[in-house]
Amino acid sequence: MGAWGPGIFENDDALDWVYGLGQARGPGPVSEALEAVVHDDGGYLDASDCAMALAAAEVVAASAGSPGPGLPEEAAAWVREHGATVESGASALAVRAARAVRDAPGSELRELWEESGEAGEWYAAVDGLVSRLGR
Repeated sequence: MGAWGPGIFENDDALDWVYGLGQARGPGPVSEALEAVVHDDGGYLDASDCAMALAAAEVVAASAGSPGPGLPEEAAAWVREHGATVESGASALAVRAARAVRDAPGSELRELWEESGEAGEWYAAVDGLVSRLGR
C-alpha cells in the first residue's frame, strides 16, 4: 500500500525522489524537479512530477534555513552536505513550481486532492511551503 497524506513527504513519489537525491552530489536533481512543473503553456502536470517538485521545493526551503515539518532524514543529510550548492535564485523557482502544482488547471496532484474531499490540509501544506520560501 502506498503512502498518501497531505504533507509534502507523505507520498511515495516524494519519498522515492528523496532517496534518489541522497545519491546526488550536487543540486541538479533539485533544479530538474522544479523545472519539470514550471511551464508557460499551462499544460498537464503529472502527479508524480508535482510530488517531486514539492519535495524539491522543501529541500530549497531547508537549504535556506527554513525546513518544513516531516523533512526526511535523508533530505536533511543532503542539505547538510550539499545545501550550500543550491543557488540563491532557487527560492524563486521553487515558489513558481509550488504555485504551479497548487494552482495550475492541469495539475493532476491538485485534481486528486480536490477529488479526495480533503484538499484543505494539502493546500495548507503547500501554502506553508511557499511562506517558508519567503514569497
